[in-house]
Amino acid sequence: MIVFISGGSGCGKSAFAESVAQKLGGELVYVATMPIYGEEDLKKVERHHKLRAGKGFRTLERPKLLSELPDNGETVLIECMSTHTANFMYDPDIAAEINPKEKEAVTDVSFYTDKLKEELLPILKRSGNTVFVSAEVGFDGTAYDPETEKYRMVLSNINRFLMEQSDAGYEVVCGIPLTIKGEETC
Repeated sequence: MIVFISGGSGCGKSAFAESVAQKLGGELVYVATMPIYGEEDLKKVERHHKLRAGKGFRTLERPKLLSELPDNGETVLIECMSTHTANFMYDPDIAAEINPKEKEAVTDVSFYTDKLKEELLPILKRSGNTVFVSAEVGFDGTAYDPETEKYRMVLSNINRFLMEQSDAGYEVVCGIPLTIKGEETC
C-alpha cells in the first residue's frame, strides 16, 4: 500500500504517519531526509529519535538521494518530501549526480520534477508499504522570489504525483487527519 500524507508545519502529520505505518505493520523503517549542518539540527534529530523511541522503527538517514531503500516487505515511512525536494534541488552533490553535464544551476521546474519522479518510481514499486509525508507550501497566497516559487512549484508537482500514485491520501489539519483519497483505513 502507498499512503501519502500532507499538511502544514506542526499540524501533526508526522505523528499520524507513524501511526499509519504501525497499523500497516511489518518491519518499520523510518527514512529521515533532513541533512545535519550544525548543533541545532543535531538537537532536532535527537528529539525526533526520542519521539519515535519504543515505536519499533529502524531509522535510515538519507539526506541525499533516496536510493537503496529496503525492499523485503518492510513498511517504509519517508519523512519528508518537502525536505527531500529542497535537498534534491539545492545540494551541490546531488546536483552533480543528477545533472553532471551542467555547470550552472538548472532553472527549469520540469527538469527537477522529472528527475524526482525518476528517483521515486523504484520506491513506488517496492514490495512493502510506503508512507510518504510532505508539507503543503502553496496555500498562503504570498508571492515569493523566483527561486522559492520554483521550489514551491516542484514540490506541488511531486505532491500531486505522489497523491495520484497513492492508494490512500490524507491531509492533516490541526491534528485531524482528513481522508482525501481511498477508504479511511488508517
